[in-house]
Amino acid sequence: MIDVKNLLSSYNFKVLPVSIGSLASHSMLDIARGAKDEGFRSLTLCKKGREQTYDKYFKTRTRGKENIGCIDESIVLNDWKEIIKEDILKKLIKFNTIIIPHRSLEVYLGYDIIENSLKVLLFGNRQLLRAEERTGPYKIEKNQDYLVRLANIPTPKKFTTPNEIDRPAIVKATKAIGERHFSREFPIVNSLEEYEEKCKEVVRRGKTEEERKAIEDNFRFAPIEEYIRGEKINLNFFYSKIYDELELLGTDTRLQFPNGEELAHIPLSLRESLLEKALEMGKKMVEITKKIFPPGIIGPFALQTIADENENLLVYDVSFRIPGSPDTEITPYTKYLYGHPVSFGRRIAKEIKDAILLSRIEEVVS
Repeated sequence: MIDVKNLLSSYNFKVLPVSIGSLASHSMLDIARGAKDEGFRSLTLCKKGREQTYDKYFKTRTRGKENIGCIDESIVLNDWKEIIKEDILKKLIKFNTIIIPHRSLEVYLGYDIIENSLKVLLFGNRQLLRAEERTGPYKIEKNQDYLVRLANIPTPKKFTTPNEIDRPAIVKATKAIGERHFSREFPIVNSLEEYEEKCKEVVRRGKTEEERKAIEDNFRFAPIEEYIRGEKINLNFFYSKIYDELELLGTDTRLQFPNGEELAHIPLSLRESLLEKALEMGKKMVEITKKIFPPGIIGPFALQTIADENENLLVYDVSFRIPGSPDTEITPYTKYLYGHPVSFGRRIAKEIKDAILLSRIEEVVS
């Protein structure tokens, strides 16, 4: 458990400039641009061999009469987990750094490190991040499925065991091995027989007996739910702890590589009559996390939904951190609210700025 009070005493929010940053992946550029737009410094932690995007092409610099780029400071690591080395943590605190959690931070560091060893201020509720996991070694009982069910948010039909499969169903497994062992893959099966065949297929990926066992355990303990043939819509929210308000920042959908990995994001806008349903689901998720993981959601989160034939939006996945949706500012919702487009990165930075100005920073970090 991180001692947040002790961490706060190491920061100087009155004199020194504050840096906002994260790992150089996922939505780092969104985070950095938003930080810069709100007057903060931006800092990124890059893995060696993957640093040029941040350390060169998007580095802040003067070109002619223009200031361009959005990355002020880059720290290059040989391995992501070097972030918890004493000298790196000291450097982060020296730069008054607030880390923004994203999916890559969860995947490459793991929750044990995030919760116990990443001794730097984190925007949001770090104890809530683990609730995303429904399978694998980090699975907890009060995970996203538990929260969605308790909040009475509509979802596709769940199957308790593979014996119950009587229609197209998704096995919500993760890869279990390799650097991207957290990455999700959702094979579709139509019966118990297909379930068993798919299990054998994925188990063959393991190179050792230990890996094969990990893959099989992961697959067999994965949740199974009905496959809905409909459009996928991501509802990307922000809950302001400072102002106690829920905001819909944008909606989008995704393109994927043939192997299921994310390829691209496509902005879209909902039919206006569906906004009430969307906001009600977001509100329910905020309220249930306040009860189960106090103080609950702080800042960004997303509900991934599928649209069924009855014009319902059914939640099939939840993100308790900034979603990988850098195109939300292209959708109209923040312009309706603020009068101009606001990205996730900028909305996070605005919340941090207001928390500092109001001397309430301890309410939005953990």
